[in-house]
Amino acid sequence: MSQEDTLRYVRRDTTRRPRQRGREDARMGGLMVSLDRAPDPAEVQAVLLGVSADRGVALRGGRLGSVDGPQRFRDYFWRLHAPDGWKPGSVLDAGDLVSAGRTDETHARLSEVVDVLRERFPKARLLVIGGGQDNLYGEVLGLARWLRRGSKKATAGLLSVDARPDAFVYEGEPHAGTAIRRLLLEPAALLAGENTVLWGLQRSQSSANHIRFLHKRGVTTRWWPDLGYGNAATTSLLDQLASLAGRCAGVVLSVDLSAFAQSQAPGVSDPVAMGVPPSAVLSGAETLAALPCPTQMSIYGLNPRFDRDGTTARLAAQLAWSYVTSQA
Repeated sequence: MSQEDTLRYVRRDTTRRPRQRGREDARMGGLMVSLDRAPDPAEVQAVLLGVSADRGVALRGGRLGSVDGPQRFRDYFWRLHAPDGWKPGSVLDAGDLVSAGRTDETHARLSEVVDVLRERFPKARLLVIGGGQDNLYGEVLGLARWLRRGSKKATAGLLSVDARPDAFVYEGEPHAGTAIRRLLLEPAALLAGENTVLWGLQRSQSSANHIRFLHKRGVTTRWWPDLGYGNAATTSLLDQLASLAGRCAGVVLSVDLSAFAQSQAPGVSDPVAMGVPPSAVLSGAETLAALPCPTQMSIYGLNPRFDRDGTTARLAAQLAWSYVTSQA
């Protein structure tokens, strides 16, 4: 399949261009360009891809609504101030992935689109916005495919910020609780356990059987509230990212918004009472951009139907902005 055929999986009419505020008050929306405008790879510094798919959440029994997450994210992201020196065409909005009838088919499409976008814009920071957490499988697979085209021995690393391990055994279609198990076991991805970090897990949200499975595969688990707050949590996250960058050809930082406390992120499919500190994850997003290897960041689980005053969408937008604009 050609690159153009692959990009037919992407719906490009998703963005409502925000009102421009003048040169003295430049916003991210004023920098946006679409695929239809033939963006210059040398000018594009960040690529945004939405994944409007929550079938995996439905199969898991979660609250529906994250299918609208990417568009609600844009409503807040485009309002944020543009960095000094960035110009129109610096941010590519690639549109939203068109989901298939089955989750595994959607994940396959996502992997192909991520692969193509990485190939076309290799120096840009890729941002994936969901949608259900099950789509993490397709995202990481896409990075791995691109890396292995350069070297068959190239490895991807994953740091997943999540309250749950997503290691369910499943029959039939994958659902929102299966992404990590699939990445570790399925030959197409085969993510090495030693290159996988689950950060922010909660014991009340995690099956003992799933944790045994992860440890047997060599996965690193970091538990809330053992992480602490303030500098302790930040140091923990940054150390794990640095470790992954030291041995992997590319690194993904994935954030399930349900890892944060419900008071900070009410608009998710499966909220928790307490969670990881946003300040630590913001620092992780900034550090990710400075790693000496290709990186990408994903934010999953934004559910506008349950968001209060855009609280969760604003948090997601700030996390994304910290990654794509970081000069660290």
